[in-house]
Amino acid sequence: MGKEQLIKFRHNSDKGIFHYTVYKGDFVALSEIKTGKIDYIKEHGAIDLTFDVDQDIYDVMAVDVIEDKAYVQEVYDYMIATENAYFVDGIEGLCVLRFHK
Repeated sequence: MGKEQLIKFRHNSDKGIFHYTVYKGDFVALSEIKTGKIDYIKEHGAIDLTFDVDQDIYDVMAVDVIEDKAYVQEVYDYMIATENAYFVDGIEGLCVLRFHK
């Protein structure tokens, strides 16, 4: 059984959680494309993140928004296989967030 890997984010006055994984050496997460956090990342190229979901100390981290369907499918399949998936109904409307370490 897989273990959930969570990362907390904030932008403006919004906060939330991503399920993330390490895929081919990259920290990645899936997100719906049409959200405020994606708009924020596309505008600023970064978002405030913390890997300690119990804390409110954030680091600004650069993030790529990747909408390539083949790559989104790869990450989706990997997260399903490792039992660390938030999204389980297919990739329609999803993108990959790739976090810069």
